[in-house]
Amino acid sequence: MKNIENRIPGATLDLALIGHALTVRQVQAPEAAPEWARWLEEIGFIVGERVMLMARGLPGGDPLVVRIGQSTFALRRAEAACVRVAPLDHARLEKRNA
Repeated sequence: MKNIENRIPGATLDLALIGHALTVRQVQAPEAAPEWARWLEEIGFIVGERVMLMARGLPGGDPLVVRIGQSTFALRRAEAACVRVAPLDHARLEKRNA
């Protein structure tokens, strides 16, 4: 799997590398489950929050163990795919240039 820093902006949390500091850029639920966006935001997945993929379940990589702020959650890959992320350094650079 390629390093997320080399991916286009808008990469999703389900594709992240374990242990890399990221920031939430957007939460977008699928049309079939619009309530996921609100649920993810309620548990802390808000724009600008620091997030890190901690582990993947075996076999198949589901569920994912994710750290958001000071909390740790298990998310299904489909849920993590709703969270668009950027490398933490990329987010800091965007703030400086704004």
